[in-house]
Amino acid sequence: MVFEDAYRAYRDVLAAGIRILRPRAEVETAELEVLEEEIARFEPQVILCSRPEPVDSGGWAVWVELSVDPTRPTRVSVGGRYSGRTNPTLEELLDIIDETERLL
Repeated sequence: MVFEDAYRAYRDVLAAGIRILRPRAEVETAELEVLEEEIARFEPQVILCSRPEPVDSGGWAVWVELSVDPTRPTRVSVGGRYSGRTNPTLEELLDIIDETERLL
């Protein structure tokens, strides 16, 4: 889970919720400045990030561009297929994680 440092509390609360509700999931958090290094180090399957997905898929299964503005849509990329959601709940994010686990 990667967000600007200004949204550290938001990032940490989401990460804690995922850790509690999906204890089998390995959850790491990072700041945007170290995004590429953390992806290379951790090799995640699901990335929740405030930045758009780069053109190079880098090997992850799902990229969620989670908007910190509740009026802007969140973009979800699953294997290069995109969908949008407005202000997704934690439960919806958990559904994305669960679906990814089933696909893998």
